[in-house]
Amino acid sequence: MKNSDNAPQKQQLIDKLRQIDHREASLRFFGLLRELIEMLNIAPNDPRISCVVRKDKSISVNLNTNIALGIRRDKEVCFLLVVKQNSVQQLANGLPNLQFLNETKSLQYTHVKINVADAHLAENSLVQRAWQNATEEIYEKMTRSTKVSQHNQYVYEAATDAAFVAELMRQVAGNLRPATVEDPAPMYAPTQAPAPMPKPDQPLNLILFGPPGTGKTHCIQQLLKIYDCASITFHQSFGYEEFIEGLRAETRNGQIEYNIKKGVFFMACERALRKANYDSFEACFGDTPQNRCAKFANAEPYFLLIDEINRANISKVFGELISLVEDSKRLGHADELWVTLPYSQKRFGVPANLYLVGTMNTADRSIAHLDLAFRRRFSFREMRPDYAVLSSFEGIDLGKLLQVMNQRIEFLLDRNHAIGHAYLLDIQTTAQLCEVFVSKIIPLLQEYFFDDYANIQLVLGDNANWQKNSDYQLVRIKTKYTPKMEQVLFGQDMERNDELITYEISPELTQLRLPAAAFRSIYER
Repeated sequence: MKNSDNAPQKQQLIDKLRQIDHREASLRFFGLLRELIEMLNIAPNDPRISCVVRKDKSISVNLNTNIALGIRRDKEVCFLLVVKQNSVQQLANGLPNLQFLNETKSLQYTHVKINVADAHLAENSLVQRAWQNATEEIYEKMTRSTKVSQHNQYVYEAATDAAFVAELMRQVAGNLRPATVEDPAPMYAPTQAPAPMPKPDQPLNLILFGPPGTGKTHCIQQLLKIYDCASITFHQSFGYEEFIEGLRAETRNGQIEYNIKKGVFFMACERALRKANYDSFEACFGDTPQNRCAKFANAEPYFLLIDEINRANISKVFGELISLVEDSKRLGHADELWVTLPYSQKRFGVPANLYLVGTMNTADRSIAHLDLAFRRRFSFREMRPDYAVLSSFEGIDLGKLLQVMNQRIEFLLDRNHAIGHAYLLDIQTTAQLCEVFVSKIIPLLQEYFFDDYANIQLVLGDNANWQKNSDYQLVRIKTKYTPKMEQVLFGQDMERNDELITYEISPELTQLRLPAAAFRSIYER
């Protein structure tokens, strides 16, 4: 043991962990602290950080005057992660169940409060990025923590030394105080083992693809409810450095430093390793192939969810690791492979219990544009509009309405540009239906057809040959310009070879007053 010369500090930590009284939460706290140490490259005796065993039932990790990370027991155990105030709205929109608690002395920062029942949210990519941005900003501004005199070196050691934290947990469990009426039942006491996490009934590498509104996001949300997951959204400038690892410039004490930072995929692989009881890649590679196979076979799954996977340059993002995601090449499988990463020069592989699930909108880009090597390593599951889930009201058959519109879109464009059933779910009034067409469906058609309103009219049955009552048209002709009208407007004939026609959206539609008959006439002649 590294720090045997300060027994009171160690006992102080043991007593506090017994008060917190939750082994899994304590281990997750030390795991988060390890991530913080690695993110900021914090040395053991760095005066900018202080790990404080507090008087109440809590432990905090302080940067400057701010609690960067904390664990506490109130009515139940919870974690605190510092974030910037300007990230709160984005977090709240992406994760509505998050709670926020101001535990800082600065108006710039606040805390995400995560109850132990929702502990997986601490590993959500939105939370992780907000936490990293805040802690890096705080760390770069300071030279010394205000709580450095209260620093407990054993908290740091428990986050960085797997053997020590295992010994610490044994000591915590070995001498529990008696339970009282006021105290919750001790969670270190022997209990019936929890039911193992069910193995997902899906391939290790899966892409859900289809038009917008076909339930791809709903499938992702269901996985978030069941399994531990991290998530990321790809975009055109996303690269290897953000996904695997790369150099990042940081200014400290007026000097520019370049440090290696782990990407979201690297951190997801590390979390999957921990599910197999490996503390690091070094520990995994140091084990025997037989042990690796057994541990990964029994490990809980971990998911990395990649939204809009086709928007990034896949070859650029995955680099040399594209081969490692293949099922048979995963760590713990028969033909396991690993590589040496170019920046850190560390060995790296993809754990067999890491599930990759991507979503792609086929209206944005066809799967034919994906890298061929990538497509060979992923299974594809098409998500199509489900007309049977849509209801009827006031004589409007929403399933039939959407089906006819999609048949027209497929004829004019292709099947990748269909409209998903999610747009029309839970519609119960014509006013609601008007709102969906005004705010979602017609703008989507404008994008599909590049504002070619003649084709939009064809999709909506507003063209003259469909013989719809003009009062029922959703998109109608506003003006057909004649040479005489051009003379009035410009003082001359514009000598256009084609007839100029302008269109408008029905005022009755925008005012949410279009009758049910107008929508029935989209599919009924």
